[in-house]
Order: sequence, then structure tokens, then C-alpha cells
Amino acid sequence: MKQLYTICYVSKASTTLTNSQIEDLFEYTAAWNNKHGVSGILLHSMGNFFQVLEGTEKVLLSLFTRIKEDSRHGELYEIFNKRTSHPVFENYKSTFDIVKTNGDLKMLITYLNQDNSNSTNLKLKRLLKPFDILGDF
Repeated sequence: MKQLYTICYVSKASTTLTNSQIEDLFEYTAAWNNKHGVSGILLHSMGNFFQVLEGTEKVLLSLFTRIKEDSRHGELYEIFNKRTSHPVFENYKSTFDIVKTNGDLKMLITYLNQDNSNSTNLKLKRLLKPFDILGDF
């Protein structure tokens, strides 16, 4: 299996961000990540962003530097930033995914449940639990 890199973080969205600006951010993020071979997810809920990025180390480290400097969020907490030989989102979807609804979140959890032997999957499920506003999983 090829060696990839993964970064996961949570941050607090700027209180001045409008829904329209968040939608624009989602569109830009999906387009940029898909163009540069980055897989993963981005979720916005309850005033927070949660993102998992997987790709080549060079691309992700450069991208993460820009993310950390972005004024649309703050209080960024890095959960993991490491090389991986077992990417979680390699087979999830053919494109980078924006998780917008509880239905999207349920589909993601169903996917993560398919491989309970991957410790990263288990960590991600625990990290995503607070975003389940309907308490479905």
C-alpha cells in the first residue's frame, strides 16, 4: 500500500462567517482538494469545523500551513498529523466530501463501521459523535 499523509483537526468558526461564506468555503475546498488529489471530509456544525485530509505529505503540509493562517476560524486543535499506510478515505467516495447533513454524517459513520480493525476509523467515530445532533449513532 502506498504511503500517504493524514491531518485531522477541529477549529472554532469565526462568528462573523455567514452561511453563504461557509457554502463558498465548502465549494472552494472540495474543488481545490479534488484537483490536488486530497481525500477526506470537511464538516461544519455548532460553530466548529472538523476536517480530515489525506494525500501526499508535501501537499498536505503546505495546505495545512494555509489552513492554520486562515482568519475564518481560530482555536485550531490538531488531532493528528502523521504518515499513514492505511488511509481511511481512500475508498469512501471518488471526491473530497463535504458533510452537510445528519444523513451525510450517518453515511460516513456507516462507511467507518466497515473496518473496525483500523484504529483511525475508531478514533474518527469517537471524534464525530458530538456532531451527531440527532443522536442517531
